[in-house]
Amino acid sequence: MIASSDPIELLVVASDEFARLLRLVGPDDWRRPTPCSEWDVRALVNHVVGANVRYQLLLHGAPTEQVEAMRAVDHLGDDALASFVATADRVVACFHEDGALERIAHHAIGDRTGRELLSMRILDAAVHGWDLARAIGADETLDDDVVAFLLAYTADLDLGPQQRAFVPADADVPRNASPQDQLLHRLGRHSNITKEVR
Repeated sequence: MIASSDPIELLVVASDEFARLLRLVGPDDWRRPTPCSEWDVRALVNHVVGANVRYQLLLHGAPTEQVEAMRAVDHLGDDALASFVATADRVVACFHEDGALERIAHHAIGDRTGRELLSMRILDAAVHGWDLARAIGADETLDDDVVAFLLAYTADLDLGPQQRAFVPADADVPRNASPQDQLLHRLGRHSNITKEVR
């Protein structure tokens, strides 16, 4: 098993890394394109902050319509970093609540347990952290334990077109690829792409 096997702690690690990258975003970076072709940096960060808000609602039994309405909200305000850190801390606290991992939440793609939502949250924070790093030219290295967890989680996951931000890979991954490159490839991201994606 992986060294750090508590998924909630892995969410903390992925969130801390996203916050580290967010501190590097300069005033001229917000309109930069990202590997998610429909999002610039600001839209990508808003998605991640908004997801923290949506998952709090999901864990507390909010109806799908209320959760999905949050996608249209600007969650960043005047301080994107503060907004991210506050929502990341709150969603981690929600996952720590008694019985949170066993709860059934009504996600737009179907009912999910809190444990499944936690895995989804780790995936979103980590991979969009990579997207952010790529967009601003920062270090793209993901935490080894997070990568190992996500490789196991995504092994049988349907990553088809309905999964908005995660596009299917278009070719077989090289046999000697690192675990991180295997994960990125599985999610339709290629570490050797150097041009801006739009």
